[in-house]
Amino acid sequence: MTQAVQHSYQSVIAADWLAEQIGHQRELLLVVDRLAEPDPINALFSANLMQDYVNLYQNTELADMTDVGPWLVRVHTPCSEFIQTLLDTPERGWGWLASAERVDLAVLAQHWRERMLINEREQRALYRFQDNRVIAHHLREIEEIQRPLLLGPLSSALCWDGQCWQCFDNPRPDQCPAPFETPWLAIAEPETVQHHISRHNLELWLWQNHSKATADLAETRLLTDWLDQQLDKARRWNWLAEQQLHFLLLHQLDPALAEHPAWAPAEHETREAHFARVSTVLSSPNARKPFL
Repeated sequence: MTQAVQHSYQSVIAADWLAEQIGHQRELLLVVDRLAEPDPINALFSANLMQDYVNLYQNTELADMTDVGPWLVRVHTPCSEFIQTLLDTPERGWGWLASAERVDLAVLAQHWRERMLINEREQRALYRFQDNRVIAHHLREIEEIQRPLLLGPLSSALCWDGQCWQCFDNPRPDQCPAPFETPWLAIAEPETVQHHISRHNLELWLWQNHSKATADLAETRLLTDWLDQQLDKARRWNWLAEQQLHFLLLHQLDPALAEHPAWAPAEHETREAHFARVSTVLSSPNARKPFL
């Protein structure tokens, strides 16, 4: 199947799903991934489509990350040119579309806020349900009877899994308040999704802990490309621990240290010795002096 034919086929899938939801007189909801590039929220405001919306991190313990957190947006004009543009460009990773008999943003905000923090083994992580590939993978892998646990009051979802559109109907749309089972958390992620999640979590860490330097970098570089380069270094050097990744990103953000010759591993140097040496060198008062 040629690329043009594949694109046409995927457009039909999205159009059919949208027509079906309108035919059932359902309301539509955008689940927006704010870290997509370009930022979907800015584009939605410019298109005058932001009449009803919720920033899910606002007024929560994640309030310091509201600029990069997921949004819920009620779609009042499902046949608008802008919505069609989103359906034509799913590879931008802007999020996903859902429908409900009635979109109650307060109820849906509570539903997703109860699911966006993962507590496992005394560690906390963010569940990236706004990521189209993550939600598509989880909805595909869990049993249909389990979908209400994840979709709650939503009747149906249209998600791009990275290759094609996936449609998921919810057999029993209803509120599923805590406590509830989380079968999606037991699902192993594909390697590409794992990479995307790791990159996303590191980007959130940068914005949360080093917002000024991250904003400066974002003015000249695509953060996703820059992070891919740093993760590639981390894999080559086997710096996979959180402490090592954070050290790498923090010091690569500093223009005076990013190209320091100390980064290069020495011949036969172990991972531990390499990290210890670089940490010592870049932490010294002379590290930012011009090097020959």
